[in-house]
Amino acid sequence: MISGSWFERQKNIIDYSLQSLLRRRSKNILILIIFVLLVFAVSSILFITGSLTREMMITSNDLPDITVQRILGGRQVNVPALFIPEIEKIPGVEAVETRVWGYFYLTSLQANFTIYGMDLNLLEEGEYRKIVNWKNIPEQAEKNPDFRMIVGQGVYELLKDIQMEKAYLFYQPSWEKPIPFDIIGTFKTETELQSNDLMVLQTEGARRVLELPPDEFSDLVVYVPNPEEIENIALKIRRYFPELRTVTRAQIQNTYSSVFGWKSAFVLSSLLVAIFAFLILIWDKASGLSPEEKREIGILKAIGWDTDVILSVKFWEGLILSGISSLAGILLAYAYIYWLRAPGLREIFIGWSTIYPSFQLIPDVDPKFLLLIVTISVVPYLAVTVFPAWKAAITDPDAIIRNI
Repeated sequence: MISGSWFERQKNIIDYSLQSLLRRRSKNILILIIFVLLVFAVSSILFITGSLTREMMITSNDLPDITVQRILGGRQVNVPALFIPEIEKIPGVEAVETRVWGYFYLTSLQANFTIYGMDLNLLEEGEYRKIVNWKNIPEQAEKNPDFRMIVGQGVYELLKDIQMEKAYLFYQPSWEKPIPFDIIGTFKTETELQSNDLMVLQTEGARRVLELPPDEFSDLVVYVPNPEEIENIALKIRRYFPELRTVTRAQIQNTYSSVFGWKSAFVLSSLLVAIFAFLILIWDKASGLSPEEKREIGILKAIGWDTDVILSVKFWEGLILSGISSLAGILLAYAYIYWLRAPGLREIFIGWSTIYPSFQLIPDVDPKFLLLIVTISVVPYLAVTVFPAWKAAITDPDAIIRNI
């Protein structure tokens, strides 16, 4: 019988529980390894989902209030300039801006680049200047300002492989000859999630590469000063111009959340068989008391240990083992996601592009995730360890010892 104050009793019980775990180290090490792998897999998926969702939500705050696209025959087509003054007339609209963008597939590298047209002089001013590593501008770039560009780090590394890190030759079948675009800078690494596969060209140069007519645009963006009016104005645009489609910032944010939630559910479901097998193995190893454990419980009962003390020993055994396993699994997942940048898992979540960014994920450890991990790991394990011990503890000790 363990005597003394409550704290002394718990200290002695914990000490006995540790010794008991060490006596059966082979069985417990196997459970520990399986437990760590299980928690590591679940934690990794939850961590990367939370971080990517947070990153995208931060990015989406800079998106326009409403994006307007033109749809014909179920496909997105260019938006003529004649829509701009009509949309500007809608009450509540502050401004309408145009965008020139598209995709360019480079067969030799089997990579798809995102091309975006803008006035590059804006990137040389104010806050924008801080996100670009500027290069020495060649003399010909000054003579041909329309044929300049700034590229993401992933694009730059690929162009270095084909020795075009200073200028890239764009070519379309309708052109007589290729057009060289001088690279005047690269986006810094902290913007890789957004800029890794990006080529920002001077607007007129982007039009030339995308073969976009001068009076047409890829889409329009609408700014509304009153957030309460965004949905109403988007509805008016669709009602006045049925061929136009609107996408609000809130819809994009919801899509981000849904996409990453779906991908995390897909990965977890793909691992479901392995997780289920791990749980069965843990259940089998933890719930079945060995003859030695039963004899030990019978002897403890015979010498006067109460049932609640025996259950406390088993509780602490389960809590120590599952707690260490959960902590180790969470720490390994944290290192894998935020230090090693989730090799193998990252590609599943960041999209279809062949130019995968090597961005640094923002740590986002949601307490809800930790609670979920504890719920699916520690709590079930405590149940499968304490219940068999309770059955043995309420059995007559003489019968236990004799039947073994």
